[in-house]
Amino acid sequence: MNIKAVTSSFRQQGIQFLADPQWIIPSIIAPFMFTVVALYMYSGGGELDSPIVLTAVLGGGVLGMWGNMLFASGFTITYDRYNGTIEPIMMTPTHLIDVITGRSIWNALIGLLNAILVFIFAELIFGVGVSVSEPLFFFPMLALTLFSLASIGLMLSALFVLTRASFVVMTILEFPIYVFSGALFPISVLGKLEPISYILAPSWGVDAMKTAAVAGHESITAFGIYFDVAVMILLMVIYIAAAYILFGVIERNIRNSGTLVRY
Repeated sequence: MNIKAVTSSFRQQGIQFLADPQWIIPSIIAPFMFTVVALYMYSGGGELDSPIVLTAVLGGGVLGMWGNMLFASGFTITYDRYNGTIEPIMMTPTHLIDVITGRSIWNALIGLLNAILVFIFAELIFGVGVSVSEPLFFFPMLALTLFSLASIGLMLSALFVLTRASFVVMTILEFPIYVFSGALFPISVLGKLEPISYILAPSWGVDAMKTAAVAGHESITAFGIYFDVAVMILLMVIYIAAAYILFGVIERNIRNSGTLVRY
């Protein structure tokens, strides 16, 4: 990995984020809207108890983080195409995945900020009285879950390099993570589709967060929070390794065929 390229792309992504006001909507406003909808869904017009409040706020935070990661990872390639910068990037000795990694780290930090702001927002505006039973576990799990989402975004970025319809792909891929991660409702309601959740790292992260946050939460396995963390990290490593392999194959094919910007 080229650390200089990663840090440079991280800095450039930050500049573009601050210079482009449209990112306020998916990165700042959308997570709050997710939380508001989740709170009303769980309240059913009545009072909210603490575990339900926490689940709703947690779900809104995860949805906001994933939406930010998905749209940022997909749009960054499209943005390069629009501006004619993807060809110069490919001509440099730096691998494309190093550039994407720096951008993903910035997006991950923004996503983490989103999640924290969602909790503050829920407390200040709704006065929900959110309390976490094991905060020393919960907040590291929140960060790890975010980076598990980032690892999925990094892997999907390889697909966005190949497709010119990245916005369509992003729209298709956004909702399945909402459903299969267990952020808004237990994955046990998925029935025969439940095994799909087990191959998604965020599912284990969400389960670990719920275990750390809600006393008496029934985990998806009987092995506890440390098992959740171990599986999540293992899946993250697999995703990142798959991303490096995919980017390597794609870069070689693109350089040989010269079809990167062909429509």
